[in-house]
Amino acid sequence: MNIQWPDARGWIGFGCFLLVLVILAMIAFKSDLLENDAFLILATAIVVTGWVNGPVGWAYQATKGGGEAAESSARIAEAAAGVAQVQEVKR
Repeated sequence: MNIQWPDARGWIGFGCFLLVLVILAMIAFKSDLLENDAFLILATAIVVTGWVNGPVGWAYQATKGGGEAAESSARIAEAAAGVAQVQEVKR
């Protein structure tokens, strides 16, 4: 069975969804958190401000070709650092 892993956009979407689930699970297991202003501010900042304005905005405003170019550049940089071997990019 060949598993196809998601690209950078897929991982960003998965990470955002997982973070929201973690915050909701924290609230479900300890409802006292809803009375803590610090938790509410932090949860709101993480879910709304941090994710919507930052990586999600980048991931979904970028073109698909731009994402592929960024991944190609990352592979070249890793190879230059001796971390990985460069694989030929099929166009």
